[in-house]
Amino acid sequence: MELMIAALVLALVLVGLLASYISCMQLTELMRNTSVAMNAIQAKAEEIKGHTYANIKAEYDRVSFTPSGLNGIGVSYVDDTNPELIKITVSLSWRQSRGLIIGEDRNLNGQWDTGEDTLIVNNSLDSPAAIVTYIAEK
Repeated sequence: MELMIAALVLALVLVGLLASYISCMQLTELMRNTSVAMNAIQAKAEEIKGHTYANIKAEYDRVSFTPSGLNGIGVSYVDDTNPELIKITVSLSWRQSRGLIIGEDRNLNGQWDTGEDTLIVNNSLDSPAAIVTYIAEK
């Protein structure tokens, strides 16, 4: 009887350890993918900053890009309502290995579709991995 109780306690401890290990692996993947996403977003923002001011809206507004090393898609938005200061927003959505989508782009097509604008209702694809920057005309 005592041996069965000890085996049950050991089994419960092992199940708890296994669950903790799986959670840590999922968090590790999320952090790695977030880092890759932020690097891709930063690179796209720098590319946009290096472009001719007058052509930024035409060439980068609502344009999608595919990051390397990540199953996802990014999109850039350009707000030029202020003619002397352009607001650039770059965000990226991706799929984790277990199927979880990070960001609002549920079908990962780089376009805002009905039902995807759920985090912040603004007719654009938002994500926890996003950069907002401003560019002034020189």
